[in-house]
Amino acid sequence: MCSLLDYDFDTEYDLSLSAWGDGTLAERELLDFQKPDAIIGEYKKKRHRYPKSISLLIKDSRGYGSETGYTGIDTAFLEKLETLKELILPDTVTHIDLTPKLEKIFKDNDTLIRGSLDSFAEGFAKEHGLHFRPADFIFADFEDTRWHESTTMKLIFKRNGNVEIKETSSSPGSNSGNTFGGSFTHSLTRDFYKTQSVEEIAERFNRDAREAIIADGRLSAFIKTARTHDYYPDKN
Repeated sequence: MCSLLDYDFDTEYDLSLSAWGDGTLAERELLDFQKPDAIIGEYKKKRHRYPKSISLLIKDSRGYGSETGYTGIDTAFLEKLETLKELILPDTVTHIDLTPKLEKIFKDNDTLIRGSLDSFAEGFAKEHGLHFRPADFIFADFEDTRWHESTTMKLIFKRNGNVEIKETSSSPGSNSGNTFGGSFTHSLTRDFYKTQSVEEIAERFNRDAREAIIADGRLSAFIKTARTHDYYPDKN
């Protein structure tokens, strides 16, 4: 599977990068227009300055047909991102070589490391004195056969520390070019995992969603584990 680096400008960060592929994320695996210098150059052309904040999301490529996904990141690649404020790692990444230059980038930017609880990402952050917060994750997906509607429920940890559930529904329209549905957000308290059970959270939704949330188990498992962890609640 080939590597791909995609980007968005002016989302929660000036420049948000996302990558998926196999092996090690490195420039040599990317096409010229996908490389950090090219993307940052495009940003500077449009905004006339270097991006003040960069986020890098490394996706779990196993969801895109890969057997292994990324298992590491080339240090030289990360060193290109001088204002790296956020690094989101999948469970498949198990190693990062920390050079003095990369360590300085992390320290100067107070880089927020994100990933699963009890993962390499959390251990890396703790070992190097960096802040850690869980990565966003889908905790339920189900289909309402009455309306032929598919729904996913995703737990979102916002940059400012707020937490919300994003409910996304879609259903086929009258022809192949149309779909109906939409996305809805439901706010949670930042310490919801300390104060609410999965059943209490599920009560906010309709019967199909409630049953799916409880039966799936991912949110319940997160709450149980999160109660034994301390993670960074705020990132302004």
